Amino acid sequence: MDTFLLALAVLLAGGLFPLLTYRWFSLMKLGYVAITVTGCSLGLYAIGASFQEPNLLTFSKTWLHFFNISFSLDALTSFFLIPIFAICPLAVIYSFHYMDKAEQRGRVAVNYVFLTLLIISMALVATADDIISFALVWELMSLSSFFLVMHEYQREDTRKAGYIYLVFTQVGAMFIFAAFALAYSYTDSFGFQSFAGLPANIKLLVFFLALVGFGSKAGIFPLHIWLPHAHPAAPSHVSAVMSGVMIKMGIYGIFRLYVALDVTDIIFGQVVLTLGMVSGILGVVYALGKHDLKKLL
Repeated sequence: MDTFLLALAVLLAGGLFPLLTYRWFSLMKLGYVAITVTGCSLGLYAIGASFQEPNLLTFSKTWLHFFNISFSLDALTSFFLIPIFAICPLAVIYSFHYMDKAEQRGRVAVNYVFLTLLIISMALVATADDIISFALVWELMSLSSFFLVMHEYQREDTRKAGYIYLVFTQVGAMFIFAAFALAYSYTDSFGFQSFAGLPANIKLLVFFLALVGFGSKAGIFPLHIWLPHAHPAAPSHVSAVMSGVMIKMGIYGIFRLYVALDVTDIIFGQVVLTLGMVSGILGVVYALGKHDLKKLL
């Protein structure tokens, strides 16, 4: 876990670097790219270590003298961390020339700060080991991506897209937190490992409440409405991270909750399979009518 935390610390340092060096535009971009790529490389190295010592890779700390926030690495976590630490540095490298407006150096620096927060929060979402930790980093991920979508806030269509995204992401979060609250009311525990002890009917309700929230983030039909608005509005490197990595956090949430609930009823799989088939078919149908490449994707 030490290497993973070091990777996050390096990424955080990379996010702060643009704020200190934005007056030197080229240096700011070069330094940010170099530090971020280094942090992501350390993250990939930590993933390899998690397969060798899975029982040792945990981190826990008391917060506000009451809540215990904890993070851990396991096989499922590591699988979803791979695209985070592999795709994000590619997007950051692409941004070096894409964000080539020296007259907007302050705005570019802020964009890099929120991009770093998005990368870190996605990594923490994948490793969160209890309700409180997950809720905190999920909101950080949602808010940082909102500010990235609003990069060109002077444009009316960008503001509209940002507001639509914010509404969908917060409503989705409310469903997720409602599922967590229901589970806590029966288990009196913040840990995901306690979900397996829920009554069968409560497991069903918890799963489908969370499915709405995670499905909204993943773009499952009919909760995909924000996608063709937010992605074209965001800068291309941000759009790549959001579509290539961030919406996969919704898929991760569905997987994580399914594993935590330890369900055996076939209805869970049938519903997810049906939603996947409908989303896949209608996604292709809608894509055929799009001429904007970002909306098509």
